[in-house]
Amino acid sequence: MKKYWYNHFEKSKMLYFFRKLYEFPRETLKKGHIFMRSNIITLAHQKGGTGKSTLAWNVAIELGLNYKKYGFKDFVFVDLDNQESVTMTNRLRMQYGQQPLYITRFTDREGEQFRDFINEIDDETLVVIDSGGYDADLNRLAIIASDYVITPVSSDYMEIFGLQKFKNILAELSALKGEGETVKVNVLLNKIDPKAKSFDDIEEFIRETKYFNLMETVIRFRSDFKHSIGYGFSVAELDKNSKATAEVKMLIKEIETKAGLINGKA
Repeated sequence: MKKYWYNHFEKSKMLYFFRKLYEFPRETLKKGHIFMRSNIITLAHQKGGTGKSTLAWNVAIELGLNYKKYGFKDFVFVDLDNQESVTMTNRLRMQYGQQPLYITRFTDREGEQFRDFINEIDDETLVVIDSGGYDADLNRLAIIASDYVITPVSSDYMEIFGLQKFKNILAELSALKGEGETVKVNVLLNKIDPKAKSFDDIEEFIRETKYFNLMETVIRFRSDFKHSIGYGFSVAELDKNSKATAEVKMLIKEIETKAGLINGKA
């Protein structure tokens, strides 16, 4: 499939292409169901350097090794990032004798194959997606196809500029869905200085933007994240009593509750 870049095409052509890509027979938002369970969870941001893939790895290990307790029959991790960070970490995991994740990859040229993959996923399979840290059709498709999206950001004021651009992307995706639908993501403060106490500027921006929900969990910058990746471990597997582990466990509990994994209500 020909590779399309959004900033190289006029808006009408971009929307036409994306509408063709977004022809889902599955009901992504499961409208009309009283009880809901999110089975596609994506970590997404249009910029790199946010710690997205490291976070995706830790979330995937926690959910992927425990998917049966949520009532799912299968688990798959989807790596859309060109850097293949999670895929390479999974290889290290196998080398160190740990149970690997089942991972499938799609490149930017495989939008139609990814669309078909999404169409074939049933509600009994839990899916975690690491999208690329850039704006591309594939990553936009991952966002709009997901039931729960996590966007990690630091507390640096410059992050607001990245979120501003991401907000524009979410506005375009919302327009594609139409009928007043709003595509929202859950913004997670990540890689935060352990000594930092206040994040007023970025929190205010997040709360005032209708496309963002601010998550309660805060993930601090911890050396355990870097050390654990070197062995293909999660932070919990490296040291179950560390501060990094406690924060990841808190994040997992928030995902379980807000994505409806535990109680069946999103």
